[in-house]
Amino acid sequence: MHIIIIDDHELVRDGIKNLVEQEFGWHVLFDVAAIEELPNADVLADVDVAIIDISLQEASGFDVLNTIKTNYPDVRCLMVSMYEHVGYISKALELGADGYVTKTAATKELMCALDVLENGDNYLSTDLSNKLAFGHNNAFSELTEREREVFLLLARGLQPKRISSQLNTMPKTIMVHRTNIYHKLGVTSQFELLRIALNEGILSLDDFIHAPGA
Repeated sequence: MHIIIIDDHELVRDGIKNLVEQEFGWHVLFDVAAIEELPNADVLADVDVAIIDISLQEASGFDVLNTIKTNYPDVRCLMVSMYEHVGYISKALELGADGYVTKTAATKELMCALDVLENGDNYLSTDLSNKLAFGHNNAFSELTEREREVFLLLARGLQPKRISSQLNTMPKTIMVHRTNIYHKLGVTSQFELLRIALNEGILSLDDFIHAPGA
């Protein structure tokens, strides 16, 4: 199995590389701090699994995941992160991640994840599986798919008129969605929506800082 590691901590990259090569005999083609450090994008065509840290200095691991899955959908992607928020896990899975392991999980979890991905299945580390089992009983799960779209845009600070333009609908419709969202979540302001999004891991501060202007 051919692997690339994208993590901005050299110590972490070296540890993972030594582990997978010595324990399983898998080959790490490249270990880099950013996807831009790969010689060229074509090397991804030879990759079986990409191990990606969510918190990269140069770009979000979610962006890297999206880039790889969009251009090389056959590459299996394993996200490695310090974050255990259900929102982060859900976002990774929505972008096409094939596995998610926390950095607090045991080493054997990483090896098990790679083994599972190699066989074409998906993997969540045990601590996350337990968290997800109890993580869906919250108010956010009561929102409709459209309300979730509006929720994210409101949480980023966009105003109804801007959201209506982005979603190609009437401002009045967005106002109705906003009222329903406020009622279901028990809030009265967009700031409270941002707080919920951050607490649940649905958005990070980077998402908010780099959001389009309201």
